Amino acid sequence: MVSIIIPIYNVEKYLRQCVDSVLCQTYFDLEIILVDDGSPDGCGPICDEYAEKDTRIKVIHKENGGLSDARNAGLEIAKGEYIYFLDSDDYIKKDAIKRLVSRIEEEKADLVYFDAETVFEDFEDKDYYEDFIRKHTYKTADGASVLASHIMHNEYYSVVWALFLRADFIRENRLKFLKGIIHEDELFTPIAFIRAKNAAQLKEALYVRRLRADSIMSGNHSAKSIAGLTECVAGYISELDNFPKGSTEKKVLWWFIGDKANAVIDLYLLLNKSQRAETEDHMKRLDVLIKKVGYCGKKKLEIKLKHYNAFRFYRKTLYPVKNKLMCKAEE
Repeated sequence: MVSIIIPIYNVEKYLRQCVDSVLCQTYFDLEIILVDDGSPDGCGPICDEYAEKDTRIKVIHKENGGLSDARNAGLEIAKGEYIYFLDSDDYIKKDAIKRLVSRIEEEKADLVYFDAETVFEDFEDKDYYEDFIRKHTYKTADGASVLASHIMHNEYYSVVWALFLRADFIRENRLKFLKGIIHEDELFTPIAFIRAKNAAQLKEALYVRRLRADSIMSGNHSAKSIAGLTECVAGYISELDNFPKGSTEKKVLWWFIGDKANAVIDLYLLLNKSQRAETEDHMKRLDVLIKKVGYCGKKKLEIKLKHYNAFRFYRKTLYPVKNKLMCKAEE
């Protein structure tokens, strides 16, 4: 049996298409867990309506606790041999679960990762682009080695809805989503890969990602983003001691620590004065965390984190002036 966990919040317009895409799967042995995370619209009654129609559906109504909390609530009651997390404003193709079960059993894998198509709906940001189609084919291997290959080819995607996981693997590794943060997938997915003995690819786009005007969090340039990414860094660092020096797992974790630390700095450059004040404690904490691991051996990262306000002034004010002067000199 496959447990499909669908966290639901304020998606009344899209919920039926999402649930219908699960009900019409060619694989029938399903447990469908709809987690109404205190949704303020009509999602709650829709969930109950579906539960009356199909005995495979279970509904959890709870106070709003965020995406991580909703997924964890579903995970706590899941009885399936396999676990899949589906976002409630997206949907899956009709043979997705059948293909995934076949692949994970064929490869005796802890997890299977796959691709997704993107459809645009009332989305007008011409500068934004996303792609979840991997061009390369990867052999089944330990998760850390697979991650290293994804990073090398710039084909790493953190989204948890592109993972199909063995329930025993989740339980044995006590994998959960960290409550109260955004970018929760950025913490869950790398750790799941790193702990996986076998990670297998299914090179097919089985998921349809709906990109709508409000689906990209406005918090991408907010204190919440910086707080969430800082928690990710803390999580990666806590994993380091689980692996020997020189191991692939440790090297991959080093990459994630540095990558997310630099992502925080890039976000900080975009904040206004009041937002920067909100992030002060997170920036200081990030410096303390990275200092413990020697700033990943990168002097530039150390300078940025120790003097992030000075670095912001340089990038926002002095750097453009420097470029102009260099351009004039070349002329």
